[in-house]
Amino acid sequence: MGFQILITEETIQHLLGIAKEDIALVSLKYSNRARRLIFRPSIVKGLEIVLPKSHNEKQVLQILGQYKSRMEEQIQAIKNARMALRPTSVTLPATAESWQIVYGRHEHHDADRIVETPSILYIPQKADTVFGVPEILQRWLQGKAIQYLPNRLSYVSAALKSPYKSLRIKHQKTRWGSCSIKGNINLNRNLMLMPFELMDYVLHHELVHLKILNHSPKFWKEVSRVFPAYKETLSQLKQWETTSIPEWATI
Repeated sequence: MGFQILITEETIQHLLGIAKEDIALVSLKYSNRARRLIFRPSIVKGLEIVLPKSHNEKQVLQILGQYKSRMEEQIQAIKNARMALRPTSVTLPATAESWQIVYGRHEHHDADRIVETPSILYIPQKADTVFGVPEILQRWLQGKAIQYLPNRLSYVSAALKSPYKSLRIKHQKTRWGSCSIKGNINLNRNLMLMPFELMDYVLHHELVHLKILNHSPKFWKEVSRVFPAYKETLSQLKQWETTSIPEWATI
């Protein structure tokens, strides 16, 4: 007898005994490929439960019951992470600037833009959805990156006598920067969230790639020449990127 799709969000709500508002964080997906029950927690999608057709309803409910505490922990972790999407302050270590955040109207508020003063960022009321605040903060951060990174890259480029052709600043998921064979450089706007020394290392790294488009010993020797503390800085960068990027800047 084949698997019958009788499990619902309401079934899980009753099984876990969770609040109604929390059930919105749980979604079900039925898969012909899955061979076992799969839990996929995500700050964006919530807790996605993939139900395989190789299990019958009784087996699925039994497994869900066994994983009750794990599911509760995952739901709470998602709730906590989403709370971090509404920060109370923002700091840009690269430029040694920081602001407190005020959620609410300002006399000069646009519908979807931040009003910035030297010490406060006013975020409009319209950014009231879970991902509304990260969206508007990311647009603001993009503007800050465009203001700062080209000037700093040009300065380092001139100092190294390593000219580049063009620069693009964007939200890169897996890279802090990249360089093409044509001399075009891409930089991640989240560099603005790094301490200055780490950000500056990334710029030196990419400019060295203009001369050596690989990570050979020759490349690292040149990096060492232009950025002597690169080993320590690279180690700090790897630690920083796993612990210090605010949630609102990553989604």
